Amino acid sequence: MTDLEEFIAKCEANAVPDNQINTADIPELTEEDFARGHFKYWKPMKKSITIRIDIDNLAWLQSGGVKGYQKKMNEVIRWAKMNGCPIALL
Repeated sequence: MTDLEEFIAKCEANAVPDNQINTADIPELTEEDFARGHFKYWKPMKKSITIRIDIDNLAWLQSGGVKGYQKKMNEVIRWAKMNGCPIALL
C-alpha cells in the first residue's frame, strides 16, 4: 500500500457521516461575504471564441484603453445576466 493509499484508508476509517456533523455553529454565508471574501476572487473558466461586433460598440469598449476591452465585454454580459436582462427579447 502506498503512502497515499494508506492516508486515504485512515481518513475513510475515521470519517464521520455528513448527517452526524453539527453545523449549528457555522454562520450562513451572505452576499456581503461573497462580495468581500474569497469568492470575490473566483475566476470562472474562459473559452476563446471569435465574434463579430459593431465598430461603435468595440470603440466604446476600447475607450478606456485597448487593453482589457474583452474583460469589459465579459463584465457587461455578466452584469446583464446577474440583473435578469431577458436575452430572449433581444
